[in-house]
Amino acid sequence: MKRFCIIANKEKDPDGRYCGELAQFLTERGCTVWQCAPMVPGEDAASRFADMPADTECAIVLGGDGTFLHAAKALLAGRAAILGINLGTLGFLTSAEYRGAKTALESVIRGEYEELLVGALDLVWCDGQKTPAAAMNEIVVARNGFSRLIHLQVLVNGQVVSDYLSDGVIIATPIGSTGYSLSAGGPIVQPHAEILLITPICPHTMQARPLAVSNRDRITVRVLRGSRSIPGEALVSADGDEIGLLDVGQEITIYRGDATARVLNVGDVTFWDRVKSKL
Repeated sequence: MKRFCIIANKEKDPDGRYCGELAQFLTERGCTVWQCAPMVPGEDAASRFADMPADTECAIVLGGDGTFLHAAKALLAGRAAILGINLGTLGFLTSAEYRGAKTALESVIRGEYEELLVGALDLVWCDGQKTPAAAMNEIVVARNGFSRLIHLQVLVNGQVVSDYLSDGVIIATPIGSTGYSLSAGGPIVQPHAEILLITPICPHTMQARPLAVSNRDRITVRVLRGSRSIPGEALVSADGDEIGLLDVGQEITIYRGDATARVLNVGDVTFWDRVKSKL
């Protein structure tokens, strides 16, 4: 690869020093570099890539897992591949720490990398309309309020698999297994695994356990009436961004979409190496 884009989290690289260093490094090796406007948390990441040259082969993303996920969603549908360089705390999804960034880029220039296709979750709302939101990590249906439980029913391909009296439920992708799902007691899953996770949040029973289903399955989450139900009983979010509210009797259906992001991994550090070093 010889044509690159560089984008950084503005909070992690406020003065552009890291971007400048990598741009100079690549330029000195005969590469073409386009520096994208810094990514600001809470703003639409897709707009940052609107003017990216069409022949860009690799987008270098400087930040943590959140920055990486927002960039990946903006680059769905097979555009430039993505190389994550960690400037954050955990960095499960990034390929290298900044101290190893130049070594990683040398490997990419030489074509020495592994490419992983990562799919996002799509969402159909209760009225049968597909939402424009996609989730790389997880979709969460949670209680809309405090000090009470919410009653949810989960169906897989139309078959009821569980009822949860809980704070909510998380539908997570493999790369999302190290995020909110892990905090709620879900398992860690290899990024290339062809499954989806269903993880209840603080269930009010010892018998409720996380479930793993095929990534070809369609998962429906239905809001049932509870003892203290209110209008807008459930709050739906995708990768932490609020999508909308569900009333009692309403439901959403979640499934893996067709679009994928091309994620690059370089070097000898494996996913499990990162898990062992960061947990």
